[in-house]
Amino acid sequence: MPRPQGSANTDFAQKRQELLDRLRKTLLGKNPPSSFRALASAAKVTIPTLRHYFGDRDDVLAAVFADCHLGGRKELELAATPSGPFAKSIHDFVQHVIGGFQYGGLRELHTVGLLEGFGSGPVARSYLAEVLEPTLNACKQRLEVHIARGEMKDTDARHAAITLISPLVIVFLHQNALGGSKEYPMDIAAFARNHIDAFVTAYRKT
Repeated sequence: MPRPQGSANTDFAQKRQELLDRLRKTLLGKNPPSSFRALASAAKVTIPTLRHYFGDRDDVLAAVFADCHLGGRKELELAATPSGPFAKSIHDFVQHVIGGFQYGGLRELHTVGLLEGFGSGPVARSYLAEVLEPTLNACKQRLEVHIARGEMKDTDARHAAITLISPLVIVFLHQNALGGSKEYPMDIAAFARNHIDAFVTAYRKT
């Protein structure tokens, strides 16, 4: 009996999502596989099957980044929305980012994105488009509201977003991805307090 029209596309999308779920878990795990063969093994399929659903290795990484972006839309909406007056909102945003790095997989996501992106232009572009830029844009949107309210200095909100986020990324790369917590341990909570105070002092409209 012939398959109903449209069911092939549905089956393809469902199978692809199942593979994406497996790939995301393994790529954002403790020891992510490096080769295309290892990725296929982690997804529990053959190399030709993985190529059928995604393409080459760069395409797999791009698909995982896009899937993470899609799954993180609610978190990005929260990050983009002010949560009170300027000082409180900045505090809440920083804590939101820290929570994502500690418990939400952001640490692993940025580590894989940077590591793989430095070696591949296509991966770098997909990491920027699906991971880093959405994060910066969410912060920019929050800051633009504070500027419009007259709570924050009239400045380039994108530049300010980079100023706010970059040190947090560096801290977690230093402490975790690079193993700095063993030889150069840092009190992340104390760093966050100092960073918030410095940012609010620098940008609050007086």
